[in-house]
Amino acid sequence: MIGVPNEELNNIETTIKWAMKELEIPDTNVLIYITDDHNKVRELVGMDKVSHEEWPVKYMRIDDVNAISIIPDKLLKLGGDEAAIMILREVALMRIMDDPTLISRWSPPPDISDPLVHRVSLALLRRTVDLVIAQSQSLIQYLINAFNRDEMRNLLLTCEPTVDCAIAALALDVPLSIEMSGNVGLGRSLWHDASKNVDNGFFRKYDDFRDFVRNNFNVENTYNYLLMLFRGNLG
Repeated sequence: MIGVPNEELNNIETTIKWAMKELEIPDTNVLIYITDDHNKVRELVGMDKVSHEEWPVKYMRIDDVNAISIIPDKLLKLGGDEAAIMILREVALMRIMDDPTLISRWSPPPDISDPLVHRVSLALLRRTVDLVIAQSQSLIQYLINAFNRDEMRNLLLTCEPTVDCAIAALALDVPLSIEMSGNVGLGRSLWHDASKNVDNGFFRKYDDFRDFVRNNFNVENTYNYLLMLFRGNLG
């Protein structure tokens, strides 16, 4: 890439290989693309383009081959920990997409056509990604650093008890993934720190909801409980 020294590109490749090693993903049969636009990679491999803004690191599944697309100049503008967790999260998708059990945790059932299911699925995919990372003790600190406590706390303080707010909170709930990884004490400590002295209708319902998700971690159960708990409050 123009303007990106080979040394920097080598550092990025080293970080990707480090992430794969930490997450116990074989580095065979993985393609790494260096680009200035992920859509150029999609066009190259015959995938549909997207119009929304994307991270500078992007996982793609090309038939049965895992691929990582990198926009190095944007990635290099990030801080070390921010870049590392971004790479870890995209690399974790490789493990998820090759594991039927992990896929079943976030993949929506085909018999439910409600668009809301897709949003629940994406939130649970985030929790699954962070769960995979949290299962490695050496990587938990990256998740702790990535958890946006202030954003979560603001959501808990300002949200009405609605489905939209519950899904938004679930997408942010890094502590829940840490709890599900078996590190319950740390996860609960992070959650209590974010929710300290919060006591309103949304918090009480969401605290109930996240307990349910922890013990019934799949899309159909989460979707059904979400509708029951926030019945009449879809906005």
